[in-house]
Amino acid sequence: MRLGKTEKTVTRDGILTLRRRMIGLEQVLAVDHNRCCGCRDCEEICPHEAVSTSAPVVDGGTVTKHVTVDLDPEKCIFCGQCHVICPTKAVSWQENEKTVPTVIAAGILPALDENIEIRVEACRIDCELACQVQCPVEAIAVKLEGDDGQSRIVEVAVNRDSCFYCGKCEPACPYDLISVRKARLGLVYFAPEHCPPDCRACTEVCPTGAFNLEAGRVRLNENVCIYCRACSNVCPVDEALEVKREMIRGLPLRSQLWLEVQGKLVSPAARIRFIREKAAFKRERAFRTRID
Repeated sequence: MRLGKTEKTVTRDGILTLRRRMIGLEQVLAVDHNRCCGCRDCEEICPHEAVSTSAPVVDGGTVTKHVTVDLDPEKCIFCGQCHVICPTKAVSWQENEKTVPTVIAAGILPALDENIEIRVEACRIDCELACQVQCPVEAIAVKLEGDDGQSRIVEVAVNRDSCFYCGKCEPACPYDLISVRKARLGLVYFAPEHCPPDCRACTEVCPTGAFNLEAGRVRLNENVCIYCRACSNVCPVDEALEVKREMIRGLPLRSQLWLEVQGKLVSPAARIRFIREKAAFKRERAFRTRID
């Protein structure tokens, strides 16, 4: 591989990788198509149009071709914005030994404001490991100690590189020991009376199971929705489903770029709010510059 040239590879198990080596520097950006939900957020925010996605195909009420992400090695600058914003952690970024993108480390974009807290000291074995069982991506692992008659829970580990922070574990805990804070906020408008007969497309792409089948009908449990909009991308009827994302929470950071990114990913009404905030940010910065 020539120094400075970006190499693109795709493995049989669906991992698309861009790799660039320079003297003292190696950068890697990878997309796991098995974890990608098809939200297309990465395409929306890429500053150099290095990300493109294919259109999904729905036939007979089922998804016959999923959204596929592609990366242009000639355009990608390894900024890591797609990694920051990916709701299903399908995009990974690495620079030498670092896994936190420069846009976060330099204070250009914030880390997303999402968290999960589990009061392990109060956990009881008779919960039947509900949090681990209900997690849609096996991000929770419960560690037991002792024999079968005297077992106790000593650790509940959360793989934060896999966790969607969907909150599915929260109501599953019978002792109310789990608290989940989501980064994405919004609303889902679902009108099943407009759904085509036997259409199951939304249930097939929903990464958290917010859309599921009950008694042969599609049901929505918005409590576990992460507002990724994968469902609306495959829904064949506009009147049946609309996802309005209102905000993506980040840790405290005043950044014009973060306002621009959010403005691309939220509903039209929310976008107006971010445009106004961006304008106010520019005025304040100009005012401070004149004072200094």
